[in-house]
Amino acid sequence: MDEQPRWRRVIQDSILGIFMAVLTVSLTLIFSFNLLAPDDVRVQVGLPAPEDIFAPRAIAYESAVDLRKAQEQARASVLEQYKRIEGDIGRFQLNQVAQTFAFIEVIRADTQASREAKIVYLQAIERVNMEEQIALDLLNMNDADFTEVTAEVQRIVSVVMRREIRENQLRDVQQSAQREVSLQLTPTQERVVSALAPRFIVPNMEPDPEVTEQKREEAAAAVPPFPISIAKDELVIRSGDIVTEKHVEKLTQLGLLQRETDWRVVTSVFIMALLGSVLITLYWHQFYHGRRAGNGRYLTALTGLIIVFALIARFMLSSPNLAIYLFPMAALSLLLSVLFDVRLSITVTVILAGLIGFNAPSALEIAMYTAAGGLLAILTLRDAQRVNAFFRAGLAAAIGYAVVVVAFQFNQAITDVVPMLELLSYTIGNGLLSAALTLVGFFVMGSVFGVTTTLQLQELSRFDHPLLQELLRRAPGTYHHSIMVANLAEQAGEKIKANSTLIRVGAFYHDIGKMNRPAFFAENQEGINPHDSLDPYTSARIILSHVTDGLELARQYKLPDRIRDFIAEHHGQRIIKGFYHKATTLAGEDSARVDMEKFRYPGPRPRSREAGIVMLADAIESTSRALQPNTEKEIERLVNRLIDEDLTEGQLDDSGLTLGDISQIRASFIKTLKGRFHVRVRYPGNEEMGIPLVQPQPATPAPMAVIIEEEAELSGLNGVGTQSEPVTTADGEAAADTTVDDEVIEVETALDETG
Repeated sequence: MDEQPRWRRVIQDSILGIFMAVLTVSLTLIFSFNLLAPDDVRVQVGLPAPEDIFAPRAIAYESAVDLRKAQEQARASVLEQYKRIEGDIGRFQLNQVAQTFAFIEVIRADTQASREAKIVYLQAIERVNMEEQIALDLLNMNDADFTEVTAEVQRIVSVVMRREIRENQLRDVQQSAQREVSLQLTPTQERVVSALAPRFIVPNMEPDPEVTEQKREEAAAAVPPFPISIAKDELVIRSGDIVTEKHVEKLTQLGLLQRETDWRVVTSVFIMALLGSVLITLYWHQFYHGRRAGNGRYLTALTGLIIVFALIARFMLSSPNLAIYLFPMAALSLLLSVLFDVRLSITVTVILAGLIGFNAPSALEIAMYTAAGGLLAILTLRDAQRVNAFFRAGLAAAIGYAVVVVAFQFNQAITDVVPMLELLSYTIGNGLLSAALTLVGFFVMGSVFGVTTTLQLQELSRFDHPLLQELLRRAPGTYHHSIMVANLAEQAGEKIKANSTLIRVGAFYHDIGKMNRPAFFAENQEGINPHDSLDPYTSARIILSHVTDGLELARQYKLPDRIRDFIAEHHGQRIIKGFYHKATTLAGEDSARVDMEKFRYPGPRPRSREAGIVMLADAIESTSRALQPNTEKEIERLVNRLIDEDLTEGQLDDSGLTLGDISQIRASFIKTLKGRFHVRVRYPGNEEMGIPLVQPQPATPAPMAVIIEEEAELSGLNGVGTQSEPVTTADGEAAADTTVDDEVIEVETALDETG
């Protein structure tokens, strides 16, 4: 099972390398574009000139445009050169003639074959494509006529193949071969020779690209230069005239359109772009590598976002000075914060702000301006599933922009407040623009890259979604279980700052595969347990199938990939121990031959923090629902045992959950379950009122219809025989009731029936 993760890591390493290279090159090209001083004249080939342009000085030069056109004409005037094909093609074709007619002679002499069969044989000769009439003529003519025909075909092929025959001349040469037929032949002989001789004519010349190119180069080199002189104040191009390459050349020679690349600046930009790309790549490798489903897709989305916003920034830097104050950095920051996480968004925001400042005239001001707005938008975003939350974040970004403007323009505002007020109006517009672009970006990212967005999650969280309605109709017990898991997991996710909306939606759909066979899962049973009549292998296959069935339903209803991950990963690679133990018991002395892998979920193990939380919540909710813990220590013992079991088996190794995260998740689960099962303290006087602290446990085991799910069995709460087992609570104290009672033992054999 370890081969797949290693294979995946190799692929992801390659993808990360490509990502870093593409991002570095793209940022270098974007921020290195148009690095020179502004052009004196702006014209474009094929468009009218915006104004009259005069030569500021007299110059003389040789026109490269005229020379190039003349050289192209000279090259085109040189015809393609040919050379003879290696080998004696003519002699080879004569041998083909001899072999063909020898074969025809054999067929003519065959006394066993019928005439029809001989015709078939003759028409089967390769390269000849003989018509039926010609075949009849060959069979009907006498030996002397056949000998004359053979000699005539050989003569014609010998004569014609001595000529130079090119591929494009072949048809004409073949027609001329028909005119070579001797007039002394009979009409039948002439017809046969005219039909067969051209079939043996083939090209004996082939193009010679080396000689052709050499002659064309010689012709181009022989073209003389085209000197051009321009007098001072001469009209180079009139307003409204269509600009040609000749005009552009003149303006360039005059220095009006001169463009020279400053490689020192390009190198500096490359170093900054490389540094930024390396930092982003290292961040991704540290916090997402091996966990983010569809790494390639999400990296493509990240690359696209950075490049698009870098292009916008570069365009605004090239525009009038105030345009850069409208650059919507907050939109990029908000998109990355919701699509990925806050830390990645902060990283990219700071790096891109630095690159923009590096290329801006007022480097420090612009860098701080863009960074402040983006960071404030990220840190103030709350309740991202609501549209107005983004406009609140946009307002926060506007405040950040305004603070930077005031800080840098305050000295100037003492004498002239108008420029600062103008910039402050830009900051407000920037905040509103960023919020609007964020919403548009969600739509684009979801449709183009298939990235799961907040708007998609909001739609999927509606209880009237067709798939949830179908789950409610066909498997109401599973539907209720999913809602409870969502509530339990969502509260834990909020504790560790995970994507609580994604957790809730993933929990809603994680068990949808159960609706295909609802009666085989305990929460949907009504007194009849179909597993009682099945062997453990069949039962295990049915329980395992709810994962693959769920993925198929997810594809049919076009659920996003990240929601499908919850379906595939919510059991990790656990063993269905209840049915496995049953199989080993039935096998008796051959229990060692029972294949454990037939009872293992296919996985993969959770590859995100959100999926890891749902896996734990799923097991804890189903177990607690079955065991109905009614004391604080029982709840703590249940939660700790289930989480520790998954930690021991390594089910959370790929989830990215830290020990600190898991500690907070434990506390959240315990707190939520205490509220659910109404754990109370004993108040003085309760005994006199006849109110017990908790409801007594039933004396008999719970019916099979409410037997706890397979996750409970995985926790180790069953399978301990009839022996008492000391249990330690979360605070390290021994539990008051430290034995696994008979009720838990009784339900052991059916723990897997809810999947």
